[in-house]
Amino acid sequence: MKYTAILFTALFLAACGGQSGANGQVGGKGDISQNRTTAFKSFMPTFSSMGKVVKGEDAYEVEKFKTLASSFQDEARAPFDYFQNDPKGNGDALPAIWEKPDEFKVEQDKFLAAVDKLNVAAQSGDLAQIKAAYGEAGASCKSCHDAYRAPK
Repeated sequence: MKYTAILFTALFLAACGGQSGANGQVGGKGDISQNRTTAFKSFMPTFSSMGKVVKGEDAYEVEKFKTLASSFQDEARAPFDYFQNDPKGNGDALPAIWEKPDEFKVEQDKFLAAVDKLNVAAQSGDLAQIKAAYGEAGASCKSCHDAYRAPK
């Protein structure tokens, strides 16, 4: 019985395209929203690799970390090219992004400044500075998600 319910739910979502919203509402996902999501997901491996070093899970290799931070600085800017209200659905992006664009821009600028600071720290080679800057970048991510992304 449980298997049948799971199968039915999966088929129902597939038939509906897996989307619960449209006209810019949270849930549905149009091309702009999908591109935005893809751009965010594309930099996560780089950020995660740096995080493993910061947490002491991976060895700190100065030149490798410099390269990661430099790549992340470029990659982190890409998602913001796709912050337009998508008429086919905005996925997890909350309407507040478009209702309060100036406030969202402040969060965006704060994040990009933290990313830049992380790269500067990485290029210095000072692990203590890197750890602090990495923490600021992560906190900026969380701050924006708390205000502008639907809870998972």
